[in-house]
Amino acid sequence: MLILTSVSGWAHKLPDLSCRAFSGKFVQLATKSGHHFEVYRTGPPSARIGLLLLPGKAGLDEHTLAWADRVGAQGYRVLTLGLGHASRHAHAAARGHGRRAAMERAAIEYLSAPGRKVITFGWGHAGALQSLEASAADPHDVSGTVACDGGVSVKAALIQRIESKVLLIAFQQSTPLPKLQAFEAHMRFYGKPLIVHYYNVDPAAANPTGRHFDSAIAQEIWGQARSFFRQIRFLCRRCAPYPRLLFDYHN
Repeated sequence: MLILTSVSGWAHKLPDLSCRAFSGKFVQLATKSGHHFEVYRTGPPSARIGLLLLPGKAGLDEHTLAWADRVGAQGYRVLTLGLGHASRHAHAAARGHGRRAAMERAAIEYLSAPGRKVITFGWGHAGALQSLEASAADPHDVSGTVACDGGVSVKAALIQRIESKVLLIAFQQSTPLPKLQAFEAHMRFYGKPLIVHYYNVDPAAANPTGRHFDSAIAQEIWGQARSFFRQIRFLCRRCAPYPRLLFDYHN
């Protein structure tokens, strides 16, 4: 069972938000083993698309929260999950990976609702890989996967578990082209639906907080993402005729 409460009492663990207003709220979830963790939730509860945003190294900083709010304002139900990084020691890394997978499953389960399709969206090398791993951790509840900035894997065990359609937005100046092409080849080999857009630019061009930001590239990438979201919304995946009243939920 998932546990949902307000986390005002956990404020000491969260970013200082006193300097600006955010439209969402922090909530607390729990994995099936009882591990508690915080997520940021925003966007309309009635949304037909739920996005699990995975910011990688950025975590739940103010830029991530502001971006989540902007996405939520466009009609998506958004959950943002900041995940830690695995230790270099093998045993600790395995434990850390298992805990991250459990957190991802709990977040996806919470975001899921009748008639709503869930998409994982990760950016940066860490976040993109986490998006793929989250889809593999709960393949039956994820309908779409977005990996932005080339954090990919060619591990057969990972790729074979992915059941969702995948959008890869790759920046060749941050990830070697052979690595990206190897991932694409493995996805094709295992019959996984994949859409790929390659950019021969620095990924900072799509980062509005950086000095190399290029609004034209950022708008193009977001347009590709929204087109992908529309495809997923109308994708016949475990579909059923849900009455409108079933969209009166709160997660």
